[in-house]
Order: sequence, then C-alpha cells, then structure tokens
Amino acid sequence: MPRVLLCDDDAMNRKVASKILHKEGFEVTEAVNGQEALKQLSQLSVNLILMDVMMPVLDGYAAIKQIKATPELASIPLIVISALSDDAAIEQGLTLGADAYITKPYNITEFCRTIHTLVQTDSHV
Repeated sequence: MPRVLLCDDDAMNRKVASKILHKEGFEVTEAVNGQEALKQLSQLSVNLILMDVMMPVLDGYAAIKQIKATPELASIPLIVISALSDDAAIEQGLTLGADAYITKPYNITEFCRTIHTLVQTDSHV
C-alpha cells in the first residue's frame, strides 16, 4: 500500500485529507509542521508528500527546501496544499521543487487525480 506523508498544522484539514487518502487506498502518516515532517521522513519511506505552507515551527517552504536538498528525499513527489492562492505563492512552491500546487478548498476529484498521477510515476519506494 503506498504511503503518503500529510503535513498540515490544522487538525480538521488533516482529518479530511486523511479520510480521502485512505478511501483512495493510501496509508497516511501525519505531521503537524515541517520539522515533524522531516523527522518522519528520516524514519520511514513514503511515496508522496503533501505539504501545507503556513505552519508554525518550520513552514512548508522551508521544509520543501530541506527535502529537495536531501539526496535520498529529493525524488519523492511533493504536492503543496495551501490556502495561499496568489501567483507568487504558487510560483515559490513550484520553484522550490513541488510537483504540483493545489489551493484550498480543493476539488476532491482533481486532488485524487493529481495524487494518483504522481504516485504512478514514482519509483522512490
């Protein structure tokens, strides 16, 4: 079963996304900030990372930068999921190495399609 690391500081967002992911056949590991996500990534293998941007301790952009700078993590597909929908925020996420940027609230069908597309092309795990 493919594993997704879901990083979001909002418990309700994690609950909703986790429910969708389980229904789509994914195992989900959760993190509440970028620092916790990096810790989780050092302990387990994942097929996909879903990263919020605005979080305490270590924000999503800083976490993405560290993930993409780590050779053993850099190839893991990563999707930013954020309420920030302006062009500058989207460009920053993609420039840092995100494979996709989905704005909240998101369309569930499009969310699932994007996830399945990235996991199908992933050979990390």
